[in-house]
Amino acid sequence: MTAADAPATPLSVELELDTEPKKRRFGELPIHLSLLIIGLIIAVPIIVAFFMSFTPLPEIVGRSDPKILPDTWTLDNYEKAWRASPFPRYMLNSFIQTGVITVAQVLLSILAGFAFAMFEFRGKAILFSILIGSLIIPFELTFIPNFLLVSNLGLANTYAGLTIPFLASAFGVFMMRQFFMSIPRDLYDAAKIDGASDWFYLWRIMVPLSKGAISAFTIFAFLAAWNQYLWPLVITNEESMRTAQIGLRFFLVNQERATDWGAIMAGAMIVMIPTLIVFLVAQRQLVKGIAMTGLKG
Repeated sequence: MTAADAPATPLSVELELDTEPKKRRFGELPIHLSLLIIGLIIAVPIIVAFFMSFTPLPEIVGRSDPKILPDTWTLDNYEKAWRASPFPRYMLNSFIQTGVITVAQVLLSILAGFAFAMFEFRGKAILFSILIGSLIIPFELTFIPNFLLVSNLGLANTYAGLTIPFLASAFGVFMMRQFFMSIPRDLYDAAKIDGASDWFYLWRIMVPLSKGAISAFTIFAFLAAWNQYLWPLVITNEESMRTAQIGLRFFLVNQERATDWGAIMAGAMIVMIPTLIVFLVAQRQLVKGIAMTGLKG
């Protein structure tokens, strides 16, 4: 019996188990470093804008060195941006637009995803294929038809015109359908045997089990709706209906002759604050929802 054929002792097994996590950690080190570098590259402009929003204009214009932190901190830039343009109205419009789109997309995605996951009906495969195919169609291709339809209906410069083309999301239906299919079918059969209706099963059983996936999609829908620029720019031409992003653009145009970068950065931070709050509050649910959403079916 050679040394190679000798049975492993408990000590050798323990040493092997201890080295495996270390090898895994060292193997993942380049990935984490790459992600850290990418994150820093993305965060640098936001950090610069944040500190510049607290910097007085003479200090910004007269600065020759690449300093980021201001020598004198001030809130005048935020006051100037808030008063120079009707930012309260812009923010209200954005909250209404984003709220309506987010709620509609979440509700319709839950209902359609449940139907595709649990029911059998004629043409189901074809409808789902069309749904998946619509994901590859760019928004620019449907932009003009949507604009003509909304304009001919007399919905320009209205909240309906801002929201109607985005009330449903093919990605949301796909995401919820995939998650619903990952829940055991036996649970549905047991609920039907106990006399539960499909409506009861959806809202009392499926939705509570799907909080992670629903939260993740809610964040996606909120960020996409809040950051819309092209559609609100085209469908609205009245100042009272502009969203925060469009208002920020017009504020920048009004400042071009005597560029007040501190006020412009303050306006950008005002517009950015809701997205940062939503992400920081719900980031755990976002990661959990993405991790739990299966690719079954």
